[in-house]
Amino acid sequence: MASQNNAKSKITLAYAGILFVVLIWGLYPILTSDLLQHYSGGMYTLGSSLVSAAALFLLCLPKLKNVDKSYFKVAIPTGFFMGLANLLQKIGLQYTTPTQYAFLENLSCVVVPILLFLFVRKKPSAVTVTASVLCLVGCFILSGMDVSAGSLAFGKGEILCALAGVMYGVNIAATGVYAKKMDAMVYVMIQQWVNAAVAAVAVFALDKIKINGSPIERAVFSFDILHVLSMAGLVLCISTLGWIIRTEAMKYVSATAVAIVMPFSSVVTGVIAVLIGADTFSLPLLFGGLIILVSSILSSLDDILDKKEKTKRRDVHDESNRNG
Repeated sequence: MASQNNAKSKITLAYAGILFVVLIWGLYPILTSDLLQHYSGGMYTLGSSLVSAAALFLLCLPKLKNVDKSYFKVAIPTGFFMGLANLLQKIGLQYTTPTQYAFLENLSCVVVPILLFLFVRKKPSAVTVTASVLCLVGCFILSGMDVSAGSLAFGKGEILCALAGVMYGVNIAATGVYAKKMDAMVYVMIQQWVNAAVAAVAVFALDKIKINGSPIERAVFSFDILHVLSMAGLVLCISTLGWIIRTEAMKYVSATAVAIVMPFSSVVTGVIAVLIGADTFSLPLLFGGLIILVSSILSSLDDILDKKEKTKRRDVHDESNRNG
């Protein structure tokens, strides 16, 4: 009984942690959009990932002796996809609104169930499929994408942020399957060093490769102390802390549930953006938010029912072994 209560407490804390991450990550696009007036997307990603990696390295020093190659086998590829996602988002945010930026990240909710099936042959339930489709529909409605002249009105900012959502989906699925027994802080630290490496290569390539005589993205970095401290504070208090909490929570909450609960951060972004005048309230914002809310509730219920079913089967199996 004590072990069951302890397990329930961990699951409750995991969901509380995920909700906290949803709140602080909802603030991140709005705060980041101001800083991107002073940094190029690649340079912001590089600077922020180096700050995060260095801070985590110092915190993880006592734990490094316990790190084995299994960490690198998982964290390097997942860090690569996280680096691509961060880079695409920060560049895309310069050409779209914080609300669209946040909502399009949630395309991960469609990618995760597919990848879990490919990774571990976990067949998605009808509820999961329904929730994923609803989430996708909600993302499109919230982003304000209208069908006109027989085509979808995607801008380059929306395309980059949508691709980032797919990359985040790969990261979430692989983390949920392969990193459950790993120390969350060490795991995220390795990911952030990989993230920095991806950003460094991208900054150099985007600045050197030219189209029509101009760089794809000119490397811009502000050394103003206020800008540097603002970036470091955002990275440590919102981004890094969020990744650690989310990675730890995924030991007790399914990857699919995380992928579909995280859209709440988009709702937070949308509400705050409207309140401060960075975006305009509209019916798509209202209806899209409600659809994502429904998809999140469905996903959470499916996750809880799945865990209860597994516990019931395990109890029946244990009882059968005792009687046998």
